[in-house]
Amino acid sequence: MNCEGAIEVFRELAGWEIFASGQARGKISLSGKGVGARLRIDYDFHGGSGWVAARKAVSWQMPESYQFGFDVGGEGPLNHLEFKLTDPSGANAWRWQRVRFPDAKEGRQVCIHERELPYAWGPAGSGAAKEIGAVEWVIVAGPGGKGYVEIRGVECIDETLRGPFLASSSSEEEDFPAHGALDGQGWKSAPEDQSPWWMVDFERSARIGGLVIHWRKDEVPESLRVEVSLDGMLWEIVHEADGLGGAAHFIPMHAATARCVRLEFPDGPAALRYVEIKPDAFSTSANDVLHDVVGYFHRGWFPRYWYREQSYWTTLGAPWGRKRGLINEEGLVEIDEASFSLEPFVEVDGRWISWAEVATRAVMPPTGVPMPSVIWQTPDWSLRVNPWMTGRETKQALVVAYELHPEAVVTRFAVAVRPYQVNPPWQNFRDLGGVAMTRKVSSHVEGLLVDKWRLICDPVPGDRGGVTSNGGGLIEYFLRGAKALQRQVEDERGFASGVMIWDVPRGEKLFRVSVVVPYQELGTEVLHIAGRGRMARLWHSVLEKVKWSVPHEATAVFSCWKTAAGHILINRDGAAIQPGPRRYSRSWVRDCVVMGAALAKAGRVRPLKDFLVWYSGYQREDGFVPAVVDREGVDWLVEHDSHGQFLWGVREAWRFGGRKTLVAALWEHVELAAEMIMDLRRRPICEECVDEAAFKGLLPESVSHEGYLSHPVHSFWDNFWGVRGMEAASDLAALIGKERESERWGNEALDFEDDVLRSMKVVIKEKKLDYLPGSVEWADFDPTASANAIAMLDFARVLPQDAMRTMMRKYLVHFRKKHSGEMPWLNYTAYEIRIVSALVRIGMRNEANELLDFFLADRRPLEWNQWPEISWRDYRAPGHLGDVPHTWIAAEYVLAVASMVADERDADDSLVLAPGLRRDWVKAGFSVRSLPTRTGSLDFSIQETDGEISVTIGGSLKMPPGGITVAPPLPRGARLSAIEVKSMVVGKAGLLKVTALPASGKFSIGKRKELRKDTA
Repeated sequence: MNCEGAIEVFRELAGWEIFASGQARGKISLSGKGVGARLRIDYDFHGGSGWVAARKAVSWQMPESYQFGFDVGGEGPLNHLEFKLTDPSGANAWRWQRVRFPDAKEGRQVCIHERELPYAWGPAGSGAAKEIGAVEWVIVAGPGGKGYVEIRGVECIDETLRGPFLASSSSEEEDFPAHGALDGQGWKSAPEDQSPWWMVDFERSARIGGLVIHWRKDEVPESLRVEVSLDGMLWEIVHEADGLGGAAHFIPMHAATARCVRLEFPDGPAALRYVEIKPDAFSTSANDVLHDVVGYFHRGWFPRYWYREQSYWTTLGAPWGRKRGLINEEGLVEIDEASFSLEPFVEVDGRWISWAEVATRAVMPPTGVPMPSVIWQTPDWSLRVNPWMTGRETKQALVVAYELHPEAVVTRFAVAVRPYQVNPPWQNFRDLGGVAMTRKVSSHVEGLLVDKWRLICDPVPGDRGGVTSNGGGLIEYFLRGAKALQRQVEDERGFASGVMIWDVPRGEKLFRVSVVVPYQELGTEVLHIAGRGRMARLWHSVLEKVKWSVPHEATAVFSCWKTAAGHILINRDGAAIQPGPRRYSRSWVRDCVVMGAALAKAGRVRPLKDFLVWYSGYQREDGFVPAVVDREGVDWLVEHDSHGQFLWGVREAWRFGGRKTLVAALWEHVELAAEMIMDLRRRPICEECVDEAAFKGLLPESVSHEGYLSHPVHSFWDNFWGVRGMEAASDLAALIGKERESERWGNEALDFEDDVLRSMKVVIKEKKLDYLPGSVEWADFDPTASANAIAMLDFARVLPQDAMRTMMRKYLVHFRKKHSGEMPWLNYTAYEIRIVSALVRIGMRNEANELLDFFLADRRPLEWNQWPEISWRDYRAPGHLGDVPHTWIAAEYVLAVASMVADERDADDSLVLAPGLRRDWVKAGFSVRSLPTRTGSLDFSIQETDGEISVTIGGSLKMPPGGITVAPPLPRGARLSAIEVKSMVVGKAGLLKVTALPASGKFSIGKRKELRKDTA
């Protein structure tokens, strides 16, 4: 059914459903009949925020162009109104929004065109709404409150342009009339016509998105001017172009409205093969234009993502961070944020080959150093793309080396400058994603100049230059070589391209080309101080602070461990730790203290110290720690986990080798943050819930969990961080002799913990839950968030035990059903990696390893040792990824793996060794040296041989207050008996207690008599 025939859904109540978040409530009703029907949505946010949505299933086919019209009125505060369409799967959505929509009881008329109902989210990545499965009205709280919205007079008009249209021209040849440019016959002006024009008249005002002009072969004009008119009398120039070339010319005309479109050719006789009139959605953005344009060319002439297929990327950088390039799976290299990219092409037998005609493979050194490569492979030749960062912290350059094994079939090699980013368009944020505006390309003695960038080539290319989009771009050059490369071009549309071409000597076995892109002016000596091998050695020294000696079965685990730490270092911008190289190049304090803690665990605590000193400068005078800071300043979105995380981070920096001087330097900020937490706990929660046991003593509602953005809540995530933050503040105060503050904050932490646990128990009881809730209002099932409280913050012993273990069992059931194909799913987030640590903490070793195996197998791509924030079930689905490599997730992986080896427990200041190690690793022999802990550097080895386990513990490790326990992986029902020990005793359930350091022991593995019957 098309939208015009489906308006009755708004005129009948049947089928509408109401949904609301948290404490918000809604009701839907209908008054009147037929065209006078009024759909009314009553809402009440009960003093909070959130949303209320009315939804109805439909089955519509949307036209190419349309107009939704309706009147909307109501009474209530100035909240936000949304109109939303979803596809039949429910996964893809298109949304119109109005912020602070006026209170207009008498009604306000609204008109929505397809360009005003843009793609919002889902695995489709982009595109206009076509097949619709549901329609929604949503009221999103601004001020909140209560009131109603009334919708009436809904209409949907199909405004698709349909011919036949009137065509006319200044002149025409007999067999090529004006209308021939619309039906494929073609149009030609008379030979003597020196100022020809061609015009189309739609006979009504229409919205158009642009034109695609197909030229007749060898009859491309030199220049073109495009004009539009609403009446055929007054004209407006919308496009001018010189130096035309190629088979077609693409003209976006964003938000154009016209009755007539006229093409003028100032340079004499002209000809057209065919003119396409594109719909409004064609030019919603430059990225939308490109998605359409690729359909006119063979696959491969554009990067993969323009075909609406996901192309994963990884970051290129140095241990000191600052500048980052990107490379994707096809070997496209983006040199800097939102910049152009370098793309290779290979000529074989006179034909240029792209990524689409070869097998591509991502590669990373087996040591785990984050220096990725891409290999193009064919039966006859291969190409390896090797990029790396060189120079030093203040003077850097990106080097992209190409190694071609031509095998006598390759004749030429090219590196193209493409006006496209590696970041796909569905990653759009500010100027990131898709098109990269590139305006000037010119040849110089070493290679090319591209806008402000200098490309230095070795060897110097035999041919080089630029082309414009008007001239058909690089594709036209590669396909037909119709025009020589120009020494200098300027493209006002921002689609200038360039290319550097080398002849490959006949019989050459290995042909090497390098392109160097300096970020600052560098001397020749700087460019050559760090080749790829030297940078690999530098990375190795940085990431080998912790020395793993592991069996072959575990090499992937610890290679990935090193890469993850390396990615965290690369993504930094000076002192600013950042969780992503592009979309998430911002500093969230919650991400950054965890990433800093992971680096500390990898032997690199300095980045955490530097971050905390830098970030403290953005703390408010009242002690409020902002949630996020970026180059544009502070984002004051309220996220109340930030205060506790800052305090916890300062203590972590001190614990892992920091000095009292760091604590003294940050003392004022520590004091302010601790007092802010105390103040927040004593503020009235809200008028309706101040006396309720579930809210008493908690931090106020916030959006520190992404799922709470539409409805701030009292999240247990915030409060567990707050408790540990107050404990950290107490410890820091004691460290520098502030005994009064230490005692006061320590008591506050105890009271705070009591309030949080009481609240959680009340919610479990009142909502009849059998799991740990994520928040008070929603009582949501969120094991990924709850795992943070279990493992990193170590509340495992005091949480409601039955609910905690049931939650984990339920998670595992769903996890197994989803990933076995038994349960449908769309995507997941690899934040779930932190559940590995939670399972280790509660003694579920086998399940922890089951999850670890899954996440390792689902790295994207596998060889680059990384995860995006969002992993779609369909590997190539063009859905938003968040960012990749997502280094908060990388940090969770580092900490999860470390916890399997040496689990540090905050609740009792103890250390448990080997709680997550697999028995096959131990049988092959497992050891680590210089693993940082909060009480010193750990050397630890464990091996099982012929029914005996040998353990050694040493290094600079000091005995933690809660002691050290070893939990070796044993067969079910096994017990240990000492053979030869030093400072170790056998405890209960196969645990070994360390009595002093260093310690060692050899133990025999037997069966516990009392378990023999049960085991049998």
